[in-house]
Amino acid sequence: MTDQLPTTQEQSGNALAKADGQAALMLASVISASRDPSVDCNKMVAMANLAMQLQDRERESAFNQAKMAAIMEMPAISKRGSILNKSGGVQSRYSKYEDIHKAVMPILHKHGLAISFNVGNAGQMVTVQPILSHASGYTEKGEAMALPIDTTGSKNGTQGAGSAASYGKRHTIKAMLNIIEAGEDDDGQRAGGSPLDRLNTQERELVALGNAAAQKGAQAYAEWFGSLSPAERGWLAYNGRHDELKQASGA
Repeated sequence: MTDQLPTTQEQSGNALAKADGQAALMLASVISASRDPSVDCNKMVAMANLAMQLQDRERESAFNQAKMAAIMEMPAISKRGSILNKSGGVQSRYSKYEDIHKAVMPILHKHGLAISFNVGNAGQMVTVQPILSHASGYTEKGEAMALPIDTTGSKNGTQGAGSAASYGKRHTIKAMLNIIEAGEDDDGQRAGGSPLDRLNTQERELVALGNAAAQKGAQAYAEWFGSLSPAERGWLAYNGRHDELKQASGA
């Protein structure tokens, strides 16, 4: 009979059990030592803190291992959604959130992961923050994306906020899990234009200001980025500009 290699979920579980076991042994030692009045209390506290840090570190490692394995299995998502222009023609296509959800949930479950979202508001903006959780209890929170309320068509305020939240979920889950859309548009590149040619005036100005701050170093860029509105930070983060500018600043 051929030996089978452990699955990623089994490996993650084994690592977590090992970490919990080591931490439990250290905590048991602390409890045992606490019965001895001659033992230094400060040393017991230090040992307890060390045990908890070890457990946290190993849980983070198990989470990272599971997340990486899940990302490597993520499929490309077809663009079944469409945006129509005034004449009824297709202006652009996008992947629907329900298609993304259906594709990724089994993979996340396989690796002991689950994704959820914090939906809130910042002034007149809807904010969506992705949260990836592991069976170990470790949680990773992505950066919140801020979006204006969708007022297209005949949407009222509640419908517009729901539409913005759905848009935010779709884009933040793609960013957190590195999901690729099949047939992703690159018309600007094919036409010979640069990526900046596809930005509007406000977006080009924001990128230019970011480049100027990045040229002054990591601290100057961090201060500039922190001074931006949630919408501006969200736009930079979720189209990859923030990472590019951070790298250019030397961070």
